[in-house]
Amino acid sequence: MKKFDTGKTLLAYEAIGSEFALPLVFLHGSTLDHVSMRNTFEKYFAGRDQEYRRVYVDLPGHGESGHSLLRANMGALLEDLGDFLRDNFQRPPCLVGYSLGGFAALKLAETTAFPSLFLIAPPTCTDRERVTRPRAIRLAADELTPEELADADARYLLLAVKRTTDTLKRYRANLAGGFSAGRWLYQARLVRGAAGENICVDAGRIVSAATFLVGRQDLLVGFRDQFELSLLMQSAEYHSFSDCGHFLPVECAQFGGLFRNWLHSASLRAVSAVKAF
Repeated sequence: MKKFDTGKTLLAYEAIGSEFALPLVFLHGSTLDHVSMRNTFEKYFAGRDQEYRRVYVDLPGHGESGHSLLRANMGALLEDLGDFLRDNFQRPPCLVGYSLGGFAALKLAETTAFPSLFLIAPPTCTDRERVTRPRAIRLAADELTPEELADADARYLLLAVKRTTDTLKRYRANLAGGFSAGRWLYQARLVRGAAGENICVDAGRIVSAATFLVGRQDLLVGFRDQFELSLLMQSAEYHSFSDCGHFLPVECAQFGGLFRNWLHSASLRAVSAVKAF
């Protein structure tokens, strides 16, 4: 892992691919780390190692990044990520964000024109009480053995719509490794503070192209608010899935195809942006 000093904290990241290739930055969800995104996306780059530089970042207070409790707030998190992107790339990269990482990508795009965003289950505001969500999920599959059910964690059982051996295995592969009291305290304070501030995305300030992927059974961030946001953006496409919840990378059968399509269009947008620079 490499470390970048923002002047206020250290951000850890893993970079794969040539420094001269098209840069993609991956931002993970809350309580996870960069490994969750690397495990999800690296399989789509087989044979394309020289085309893209993939940068997998540990968000502040996650993974191996710094977790100062004095900076456990959304404003500081966005400031640190903004410094990282400005100081490590000559031009804005494309962003891939999941959940909290998707929200961060949208907020960063309010002030920076990224070529394209790939957004997986991103919240549109930080106060969960104001999010439009389904009242309950309808399971699309319930195939776990009694042993698997007893061993599955509470978050998976609450939010997964397809409870199968395969989705449980992929879900576990994306979990953050190891427990740290400092990270846990940071993450708890971040969530509480963000809910109290109710920070929302201002679609009118975003010029970046964006692709939204959401599950209609998502009890955490819903799916309607993202649709309303996409309508207000200059260039956005929206995909919702009736048989998916919050864990789209492990539940959505179309996930790989949609990411490959986005990757192609993002490449074209990035090349056009460089020519116009």
